[in-house]
Amino acid sequence: MALLDDVLHKISSEIEKEILRGLESGAPESSVAMLPSFVPALPDGDEKGKYIAIDLSGKNLRIMLLTLKGSGQEPEQINHNYIVPTAVMKGTGDQLFTFIVNCLMKFLKEVDLLNASLPVGFVFSYPCELLSIRSARLLWWTKGFDIKDCLQKDVVKLLEEALELNMLTNVKIKAVMNDTVGQLAAATYKYGNACTVGVVIGYGQKIKKFDAQAAGYKFDKMVVVTEWEEFGAKGELSSVLTEFDQEIDEASVHKGKQMIDKLTGALYLGELARRILAQLALDGHLFNGKACEKLDEADSFPTKYISEILSDDEGSCKVCRRICDELDAPSHCATDYEIIREVCHAVSQRSAAIVAAAISALLRHLNQTDIKIGVGGALIQFHPTYHALLESKLHDLAPLNIKV
Repeated sequence: MALLDDVLHKISSEIEKEILRGLESGAPESSVAMLPSFVPALPDGDEKGKYIAIDLSGKNLRIMLLTLKGSGQEPEQINHNYIVPTAVMKGTGDQLFTFIVNCLMKFLKEVDLLNASLPVGFVFSYPCELLSIRSARLLWWTKGFDIKDCLQKDVVKLLEEALELNMLTNVKIKAVMNDTVGQLAAATYKYGNACTVGVVIGYGQKIKKFDAQAAGYKFDKMVVVTEWEEFGAKGELSSVLTEFDQEIDEASVHKGKQMIDKLTGALYLGELARRILAQLALDGHLFNGKACEKLDEADSFPTKYISEILSDDEGSCKVCRRICDELDAPSHCATDYEIIREVCHAVSQRSAAIVAAAISALLRHLNQTDIKIGVGGALIQFHPTYHALLESKLHDLAPLNIKV
C-alpha cells in the first residue's frame, strides 16, 4: 500500500494544476476549488476578549467558550462535544440547525452565559461559496452528511432562523468560516505570521474569478480556501486505488466523489483497515484461519482502534489483544497482533503521504522557503504517529525549511 515518491510527485503536480485552474476559473472548472473566505487578516496574538465558537465537522458538533488574553498568552477554552445523530445527518435542514441551537442552549446554560451577548464564530467544515464574512452558500456535503434541502442555501441564515425560532436572539453570528481557516487563525495567534498554511489554506493568494469591488471587499489580501475534496473525481487517483478503496466508494453516500477524503480521512481509515483485515482473515492469514463475524460488519473497526493500536508500547500487545476480544475473534496470538498493527500503520502511512503530496503542491504555489503549517483534526490530535509521518513525507516531497 506504500506509495513511491514518483507517484506522489505526480499526484502533487496534478493538484497544483487544479489549484491554478481553480484560481483562474473557479469551482466549476476545477477539482480543487479556490474560494474566497472574506477574512482579510489573521490574528497577531494581542487579541483579547470572550468568544463563542460553533464548529460542525462530521459527526461532531463542538461548542467552545474561548477567552483570549493577548500578549501571546495561551487562551482559555471550555469545550463541549456533541454527537450528531445519523438521522439528523441525513434528515432536513430544520432538524440539523434545531439540533445545533439546542446544543448551544445547553452549553450556554452550563457556562452561565445564556443571556450574555457574545460574538459567535460559526466554523462550517463543508464546501461553501462565501458571499461575505457572515454569509456562506453550501455547495455540497462531505463527511457523511446528505441533507438535500440545505444545498445552495446560506447556512448562516439557516442558523439565524433556528436561533430566532428558539428565542435565542442575543446570539449574533459575526463570522462563518471553513475549519481550516480556523486552524490557520489559531496557528497564527500562537506562532505568528510565519504560519501561512492551515492544512489546506493559502494566505494572500489572488483569486482571479473574485470581483472584490462587486462584493464590497475593501482589503488588499484575503485568506483563500482550498477545497480539494473533489480531487480524484476525474480519475486522477485511479492508479493508487485498491479494491478496498473501490468498495468503500461504492458503499458511500457520494459515490465517485470526495475520493481524496476516502483515501486519507479519519472518517474512512478505520473502515479501510477493517476491509483489509477481513480479507486477510478470509484468506486464512489471521486468527488461525477461523472466521471473525464481527470483522465482516461495516464500521466495526473504527478509526480510533488504529490510534489505540499504534499507541501501544513497543513490543506490547495489550491494546490489540483487547480489541481482538471486543471483535470476538475466535483465537488470536502475537502473529495476529503484528499483522493488525502493520495494516494500521500501512493505511496511516498512505494517508499521510497523500496529504503531504497535496500540501507540497500548495507550497510550490506559495513559493516561500521558510514556512510554518498549522495542522489539526482527529488524526493529528489522537493518532500517535500521523504527525511524524506527515512531516517526514512532506520534507521528502518539498525539501524546504518547513515546520508542521
